[in-house]
Formats: sequence, C-alpha cells, structure tokens
Amino acid sequence: MIGTITQPTFALPTGSVVLSGLPSTGTWVITRLPGAATTTGTGTSRTISNLAGGIFTFTVTNSAGCTSVESAPVTISTPGVPILTITDPPAVCSPSKVDLTAAAITDGSTPGLTFTYWTDAGAKISYSTPATATAGIYYIKGTTVSGYFNIKPVTVTINPLPVPDAGADQTLYYQTSTALDAILDIDQTGIWSLISGSATFSDNTDPKTMVSDLSMGDNLMLWTVKSGVCPTVLDTVNIIVQDIVIPTLITPNMDGRNDYFVLRGLSALGKTELIIFDRRGAEVYKNMDYDNSWDGVDYNKKPLPEDTYFYVLKSENGKSVSGYVVIRR
Repeated sequence: MIGTITQPTFALPTGSVVLSGLPSTGTWVITRLPGAATTTGTGTSRTISNLAGGIFTFTVTNSAGCTSVESAPVTISTPGVPILTITDPPAVCSPSKVDLTAAAITDGSTPGLTFTYWTDAGAKISYSTPATATAGIYYIKGTTVSGYFNIKPVTVTINPLPVPDAGADQTLYYQTSTALDAILDIDQTGIWSLISGSATFSDNTDPKTMVSDLSMGDNLMLWTVKSGVCPTVLDTVNIIVQDIVIPTLITPNMDGRNDYFVLRGLSALGKTELIIFDRRGAEVYKNMDYDNSWDGVDYNKKPLPEDTYFYVLKSENGKSVSGYVVIRR
C-alpha cells in the first residue's frame, strides 16, 4: 500500500514514496509505471526514491511469480512554477452554461495540479460556481502538492439565442410581388422558404428580398435564422393577395370618410380607364388614367345627385370590371 509521499523541493528536485505491505518472505520485484523501472528486494516496506514530477503506479511480483494489481496513483510535483495550459471552452448557446472544471480545459498542464477558480487575476476573489459558468473572463489557479502555483485566464463565450423576426404580415390588392422585411443581425444567417401558397424569392438569403409570383389568398413563408452554435429559430410571415377592392358607396361630403371612389389595388392594374353612367345609360364622367380622385362629379365637376351609378373599368393589363356605386351625400 502507499505510505508517506515526500515531494521535491528546490534543494532536492526529486520525490519519494514509501510502499508498505510487501511480501514478508522471499524476494519481490517492484515495477514502477510508466517506464517499467524495477526494484528488487526483501522486507515488508521500501522507499522508492528519485521520482521526477509525474503520476506513478506500482505493482509487486512475489517470489512465486504472482503480480499484484496496480497501486493507487502517486503524484509527484515538479519544483517551481508548474506548467498551466488553458484552452478556452467552445462557445455555447444561452441558456446553457460552461463547466470550467472539465479536464479538456486544463489538458497539457503539469500532472497532479489542484485547480481553483477565481474572478480576478490575483486569485483573491473565489468563483463559487465554476461547473456552471456564465459568460465572462475567469482565472484558473493550478497548484502543486508542494504549494507552487500558476494562474491563467479562461474566457467563457455564451451566444444569445437569436430572436427571429420575419416582418409584419402584408395584405396586397391585386398585386403579386412585394419586398419582404425580415430582421437579421450581423452575426446571423437566414433563409426564406415557402410553407404554403406560391412564391419566387429573388434571393432567399436576403432578409429584404423581393418575392414574386404570389398566388391569390394566403402565401405563408418561413424565415429560418442561425447564429453560431445556437440552434435554428423560426418565424413566419403571411402575404395575403386580394383581388382589387371596389367600393359600392361613396359619400362625397368631404368629411374625410368615403369621399372618393377609391380602388384598392389600382396601382397593380397599370393605366386604367374609368367611365361612369347614370341609370339611363348616359355617360356622366370619364377618366382615361384614373387616379382614385372621382368624388361624384360630372364632366363639368358639378356634384351628381344622390343615386345609383354604374362604372366600367378597363386596365392596360387587360382586366375589365363593371359594377355599380351609390352616391349618398
């Protein structure tokens, strides 16, 4: 069994360990691992000396050739400031935390160091939760069994989970293209895809891309955002395409409500001709390039009496629509 361990000093740069419980009869052979150095002797204890810094185990083979299992490890430190190798842990995504006690962070350091964790370079303020570290710079102190130590910083990076924003839903009137309005931070990537309806993206990685070939009704699109090590996050936007909306009533009393014959979606039709007829079929108003400005007047800009009138719309894209509109003052 392992007895007294004597650590190196500046005066004596090697250590030693007392092994006890050796075979009481016959000659035995102690094998030191690693290195397979052997010591032959008799008696129930032996001091193994001249151990340089490292971690060792021992086996004992008795005179009958039987070999014991390996002993518990014996750590011998090296005099002076130990080697402390710090590798910053990989970034994680919030709300995850980082385990600063993980062996990979101090891999390559002098064997047998005791590690402690601090919030300042002088190792005066202890960090109490190194196994669940949040973002920041901390300090790891590696101390040998002889009391020599080294201190180095370690950086914990925790990326915030991105919040996807595909922009506001849109309602279009007789229009099959529009600009999307997603938000994308500088350290993020995004991509558009179609869930339902139809769409052609000019650039499906551009948050502000133009989208065309929309179908009537709902066109549901998915905005997928990726940031660093964080998982992808999703948001949707719905582009609703409606047919041109034509009012059936105007009240041109200039109160700010329904004063004009406003066609929602007119701009999508291109140049559009509007003709207004009265009940007798007489033409009372005509505009070759209608601009939503008719407020119930005739050719001479005189107010038409309250009644039901009929219209014909002819657009340059070939769409022709007819119907009625009531004037009520």
